[in-house]
Amino acid sequence: MKSILFIFFLCFVAYSQGYAQYLGAKDSDPEALKILTNASEGFKSKNVRLNFNLKISYPGKAAETNEGTLYQAGKNYRLELKDYIIMSNGTTRWVYLRGPNEVNIYNESSGQDWISPQDFLQLYTSKEFVFVLAANRPDGTAVIEAKPLKGKFEEYSKFTIGVKNGMLSYINGLSSDGTRQEMSITNVTNPATWDATKLFTFQAESFPGVHVEDLRLD
Repeated sequence: MKSILFIFFLCFVAYSQGYAQYLGAKDSDPEALKILTNASEGFKSKNVRLNFNLKISYPGKAAETNEGTLYQAGKNYRLELKDYIIMSNGTTRWVYLRGPNEVNIYNESSGQDWISPQDFLQLYTSKEFVFVLAANRPDGTAVIEAKPLKGKFEEYSKFTIGVKNGMLSYINGLSSDGTRQEMSITNVTNPATWDATKLFTFQAESFPGVHVEDLRLD
């Protein structure tokens, strides 16, 4: 599950070979950073519902496909996939596993092995990547590539994203073990209103018989 979440929230990260001249974040292409900054604006000030298709290919195995939805409002988010749902109100995170009908509760803090959607949406400010504008295609897609430096993204060797007409279009990733993960954005909307309590906090009555495992540290 971790690898799926990891690639999903790499909304503004990409990597390419041939970066010998790029040694640190200070070498990032200003034009690439501008495109990423503009593309992230809609995720900061509006309610966002994002639908996507995710394809994961493991070496020597058939590809797995999945459809998902992300809801986000500021620090609040909800991620729905076939096997699980993740909800967060910015303070607490609930991970609901559909199969065993179980929810695990965590603190939503930077001290845990987790990076939240809003963190990824502003990765262009990170010092752990070098960003480069690789191409501007005729269909309006800007291809951004980035090199992961030392840090929490070391397990990934290659990322590529497309920003089409100012909007996130696709994300492709290659892990160091050869696993390929490809996410394509199918629809993005900005609902005017929604029930934040139901979306971003766990409501036990909606999951009859659920087993609760509280894994918070305090």
